[in-house]
Parts: sequence; structure tokens; C-alpha cells
Amino acid sequence: MLPTDPGQPRNLTADAELAGLTKGHGITQVLTRSHLAVTIRGTDGLEAIAEGTEADIVYVIISGYGVLRCRDGARIEFTAGDVMMVPAGAWHQFEEVSPKFRTWRIMVGKPAEGGAAESERALPLT
Repeated sequence: MLPTDPGQPRNLTADAELAGLTKGHGITQVLTRSHLAVTIRGTDGLEAIAEGTEADIVYVIISGYGVLRCRDGARIEFTAGDVMMVPAGAWHQFEEVSPKFRTWRIMVGKPAEGGAAESERALPLT
């Protein structure tokens, strides 16, 4: 449940536990505002979760490790604690993920017309 006071913090670790994603896979949306959506995703080692969205995405790796592959050929190895940003419209997928891979997916803002520019690519923020 969302806090009624916008200044009140949201504990995503508790949300992940409540969503059961520590033992299974799936996607749970935990926060939505007009230009922001926060989801928690778990895969239990499933690969090839591919997407290209209409918003910028920030991934915060909760647990596990793997590779984020982008259409431009970039391969970004990641582990728990890493933060990665993918621009709007940029196709990407998770590969070689560990059995306990979990990530927070934070979708921010409306895209620029046409999505990601050719020169834009996923960026590790760590």
C-alpha cells in the first residue's frame, strides 16, 4: 500500500519480501505516480527477459548476478548492489542470470519523441 504522505519513505526491501519474490519469480508493482513506476522483478534464473519501453529505466540489482545485453552489442556484467540505466526505447535483455537474481525496476518520465537515440546505450552507474 502506498503511503498517503508523499514525503513518507517506501521500503522496497520489505515490499520484495511481501511480494514473495524472495522465493519465486514474477513482477510486482509497488509504486506508481504520473511519471514514475517502481516494480520488483525476480526470475529464479530464467533468462531472456527482453524489453524496450517508452520510459527511461533504472535497474537496482537486489541480489544475484548476470549480464545485461543491449541491441547495440553492449554486454554489461552486473552483481548485487549495481545500478544501471537504460534509455527510453532501448531494447535490452537479461542473460546468464543467477538463480536468485532480483532487481528493482524504476521507470522514470515520458520518453523523448521516437525513444532512445542511436547513440544512447545502457549505462552502469556504479
